[in-house]
Amino acid sequence: MAAMVAGCGGAASRGWQRNPMPSHDRQRVFEAARKVLAEHFEVADSNFIRGTITTRPQIFDRQRAGTLADVRGAGGKWRRTVSFEMERDGLTVVAAMSVHLQREATEAALAMSETARPDRLDELPPSTHGGVRVGRRRSGPVWVDVGYDDALARELLAMLAERVRAGQQRDAFPQGQSPEEAAEETRRIGAREGF
Repeated sequence: MAAMVAGCGGAASRGWQRNPMPSHDRQRVFEAARKVLAEHFEVADSNFIRGTITTRPQIFDRQRAGTLADVRGAGGKWRRTVSFEMERDGLTVVAAMSVHLQREATEAALAMSETARPDRLDELPPSTHGGVRVGRRRSGPVWVDVGYDDALARELLAMLAERVRAGQQRDAFPQGQSPEEAAEETRRIGAREGF
C-alpha cells in the first residue's frame, strides 16, 4: 500500500494531474514526455524502467498576489520542479505530472524560523546585542514550499498527448514520395519496360 502512495498510484493526491495517453506503447509515451519536458526545462533524472522523469528546479518571476505565502514572508523569486510518472491501466498508458512550486524566503521569514538551539548556532543570524556575533546565517537561498501549479501540469500533459498522437499518425501513414520523385520513378519503370 505504501508503494501505491509513493508512486504514480498516489497520483490522485494533491498536485498530480493524470491523463490517459492515446498509445499503449510505453516507450513511445516516455520518449515523448522526455522531449516535451526537455523543450521547457532541464531534465535532472530520467529512468525508463521506473517510468519517471524529474526536472531541475527552474527559477522564474511571478507577481505577488497577496497569498498566504506573501503573509508568511516568501520573497519574489519562484522556482518550479516538474515530476513525471507513468503506469499501465490495462492496455492504456496513464501519464501523471506534478509541478511543485517554491518561493525564496525573505530575511523576515528566515529570522522567524530560526531558533537559538545550541546545536544550530551556525544557522543563527548574527547578534547585534553587545556587538557579539552569535552565529551566521545560511549561505544559500532558503526555499519555502507553496503548492503546485496544476494548470501547467495539465498543459504539459496536453502537449504530451498531442506529441504521442502525432507520432502515431506519422507511423500509421508514412510519408509518400514527392511529385517529382513519383514522376522520376514512373519514368524509370517506363524505360525499363521499354515504353
